[in-house]
Amino acid sequence: MIKIEFTHTTYNELFKTISNQLHLKVKDNVGTIPSSLGEGFIQLINLYNGLDIMIYDYLLNDDILYHRKKSNRDIYVMRIDDTSAAKEEIKSALFFSHISKELYYMTPAKTRTRNVHLSFTKEWLFEFLANEPQGESLFTNILMKQPLYYYELIDSEYRRLLLEVMEGKDDETFGKFKIYNRVMAVLERFFVRYYKKISDTNRHFKISSDEMQRLKMVESEILKDFSFTPPNITQLSRMAAMSPSKLKLVFKEVFGMPVYQYYQKHRLQKGKAMLITKKYTIKQVASELGYIHVKDFSRAFHKHFDQLPEEIIN
Repeated sequence: MIKIEFTHTTYNELFKTISNQLHLKVKDNVGTIPSSLGEGFIQLINLYNGLDIMIYDYLLNDDILYHRKKSNRDIYVMRIDDTSAAKEEIKSALFFSHISKELYYMTPAKTRTRNVHLSFTKEWLFEFLANEPQGESLFTNILMKQPLYYYELIDSEYRRLLLEVMEGKDDETFGKFKIYNRVMAVLERFFVRYYKKISDTNRHFKISSDEMQRLKMVESEILKDFSFTPPNITQLSRMAAMSPSKLKLVFKEVFGMPVYQYYQKHRLQKGKAMLITKKYTIKQVASELGYIHVKDFSRAFHKHFDQLPEEIIN
């Protein structure tokens, strides 16, 4: 397995990191995969107005585990991943996240991988949404969801746009222009669908921007250190300047689940991420997550993922 660890700052730096670790032959921001590793390429494209993309199109002989570490910069990434295994099993999805969230993702060996990854700042996103009637509420919703990690399966329209982005790199006359337009179409489609989803969820629910900021404080408090038991509802409600009953109501409406369930979900996701690295024992992970007994951690892990921690390590 090849492991690539990075702290996302810009795609220019990420491209250099991947090129160095995979020993790519780079020319004009296109890195060719050496035959000893497999076949294909990785390409960096700096588009207009500060929008950067990376295109991945390769089939490798080994697994690659990408580990994006947390960063304090206000940068968002969107990934459209379209991979097909030898048995023609298609695994395709769109991911949208903020780089404050640690992330692991793997491209399996002997698997054709075609991905387009976008990177943009908070300021770019604000300008993109600023002139839309519902842009402010959408922008506020995105800002509040930290750590942000949104996932949806891609459909035929997303796949068509993905393929046209990849085809644009071969157009020597208007290729960059074509890629930019298709990328903007992806962003338009995603944010329209995202807004519809949150509107349907919160159709009969009203919350002020001030209350949303206080909810964000509560979220940060319960996720800041998993080795300690989070504050109880009474303590959190004082922090949010709400009654306990209102806090429970608005938290579930905004985050989709009760406070403790939300905490437990992220707690166990961190545990799984630690196990995937194979740098920690199960006992170490359990201790890091605040479990006194390993068996309690294993039970909770199995209930959440339908797998035992041992299965991840092995």
